[in-house]
Amino acid sequence: MTQPPKQVKEEKDPALDVSLLERSQLRRHLRQQRGAIEVATKQAWDEAIAARLRAVLLEKRPNHLAVYWPIQSEPALLPCFADLYQQGIALALPIVVAKGQALKFVAWTPGQSMENDAYGIPMPLERETEITPDCILAPCVGFNKANYRLGYGGGFYDRTLALHPEVYSIGIAYELNQSSFALDQYDIALDLILTEASAYSQQDHIESQTRPD
Repeated sequence: MTQPPKQVKEEKDPALDVSLLERSQLRRHLRQQRGAIEVATKQAWDEAIAARLRAVLLEKRPNHLAVYWPIQSEPALLPCFADLYQQGIALALPIVVAKGQALKFVAWTPGQSMENDAYGIPMPLERETEITPDCILAPCVGFNKANYRLGYGGGFYDRTLALHPEVYSIGIAYELNQSSFALDQYDIALDLILTEASAYSQQDHIESQTRPD
């Protein structure tokens, strides 16, 4: 899948530099906001995100899809991942190698034995098969209108995408987590962000910024 070069940082959009909160404070606020979603509402939103994601991926048909194991009230899409696997899309889960390094990805089959990593996140017990995905799903604590992702602060996904600019990146978030925040020099915009209400394309944003009035 040939994709346009990734946008590393926009210099001339002042709205991107508006930050009512420091990034650490904003993360805390957005995580609390996400954690307060009612169970029934969250389930409905997760199903809506899953439907959008399924449609995108069954059209793109990546060879290897890096998914994620939901933590801290992230959109829970495990049934969707299992369905994609049944549709013939090979799956992988991220592994944190060490602080300051890019993620690595290992093959994952839904239902296989798991164990927790040092952060308490489930990972496959058998991790010998390392995968280079051509599509990565990145759960977002927050995101902005230019498709930049706010994560947990470790920089793992940004380092990974910088190392593999050819990979198609999809952020997963709830609409209420859209916000404004100052950019870090290493932030990388995602190709697509899916929420329960919409799909945000980085390419559409770029075209809207370059379109003559």
